[in-house]
Amino acid sequence: MAELVIRLEKYIGESSFNWDTYEFEMATSAADVRMFVEYAEYAGQVVDSLCFEIGTCFGGSTLEGTDIYNYVQGLGIPIRTRILSFAGSMATILMLAGDTCEIDASASIMVHGPSGGTEGTVADMQSGLKWLTDTHQTLRDIYVARTGQPVEVVEEWMSKDTFFTAAEALAAGLVTKVLPIAPKAAPVLTDAQASARRAKYAGHVARADKRAAVRAAVPKPKAKNAAQPAPTPRPMAKKETTAGAAVARRPAAGAKPAAKTTALNANQQAVAALAKSLGVTIKMEGDAAEVAEPTAEVVETVLANGDGSLFTDGELAVDSAVFNDEALSVATADGTYETEDGRDVTIAAGIVTEITDTVAEAAAPADTAAITAVITAALAPITKRMDDMQAAFNKAVPPTPRPRAAAAQGAEGKTPKPKATHHATM
Repeated sequence: MAELVIRLEKYIGESSFNWDTYEFEMATSAADVRMFVEYAEYAGQVVDSLCFEIGTCFGGSTLEGTDIYNYVQGLGIPIRTRILSFAGSMATILMLAGDTCEIDASASIMVHGPSGGTEGTVADMQSGLKWLTDTHQTLRDIYVARTGQPVEVVEEWMSKDTFFTAAEALAAGLVTKVLPIAPKAAPVLTDAQASARRAKYAGHVARADKRAAVRAAVPKPKAKNAAQPAPTPRPMAKKETTAGAAVARRPAAGAKPAAKTTALNANQQAVAALAKSLGVTIKMEGDAAEVAEPTAEVVETVLANGDGSLFTDGELAVDSAVFNDEALSVATADGTYETEDGRDVTIAAGIVTEITDTVAEAAAPADTAAITAVITAALAPITKRMDDMQAAFNKAVPPTPRPRAAAAQGAEGKTPKPKATHHATM
């Protein structure tokens, strides 16, 4: 059985713009309900039953509400209503249009009589009073007929704003069923959802295990005297990623401290000279009074062919201490190691002694003179064309005449003025 669900908006009537609050107020009119039913039938849906879903509806026009009530009653199909939050005023009449009415345990309803205003002559006000009285009796009769309560009880409800909890509404006959608050339960997954989740997590775990195995592998040096295929030139792609937080530099077990390079000595001398000129006392690396050594980030350099990784305190460079683990505790064995980005790293006593870029060496250095000659030959026609254009321009345009010396002043000491030019307008 196909049930058509129509959700009642905040108000009953025509949607409009409220110029007092500058908000567009959504409402449900009789034309809206007819449109929902007719469009469902036009789309091929067989409407066997109808459900009014009331979220929060404060009521509205008695004329529109009565029109909706009589229209759905005349459809001759089962009607069900459900209150999710609050139904007030005219919304309770539409609530009673259902053969059954369900209300959530946390929802509530409000019943009162209709109100209106009339202005004009005495006859106008008497006519308005009669119309309001008739409307009051019509709505009262609906409450009496649908709830089974006596007229006196319903009149008491309509004499003021009368609020009902879900349980009170059930006892008064306004609703037929209270939907209890369901206890919290663990989510239930279908077999397909559970299988998809297990497959997703299994993929994550497998990738994590593979990364852990590669990181835990002991680096393997490059094979000696092995026939190496000619490397294919490719762009440099340094795959050095930060493997952990900054840690203090530690010397390798049994390794000799790295000797200072010429560039380092020159830099230290320059810094010392500057500090001396400024009257500042500083401590250089290797001084006896040095308390703590500088820190840097642990950098991982991945080796080619899955042979493991090299870990250094900072960027991989000559004179860097190299380790097998992220904690910088196990020094790397001596040998030549090939990195993923095409470099050969030679290690002796746990220190990098040489870094060779095999990709750069494979590419023959370009002949600068030959390239310059080719570019010059290619630009020769353009250069000649530019020279010809400059010569033609100089020939066609005469040089700008230089101004003559200023004329002498008149007899009365005034500078002569040129004759005024007259302009005609049309």
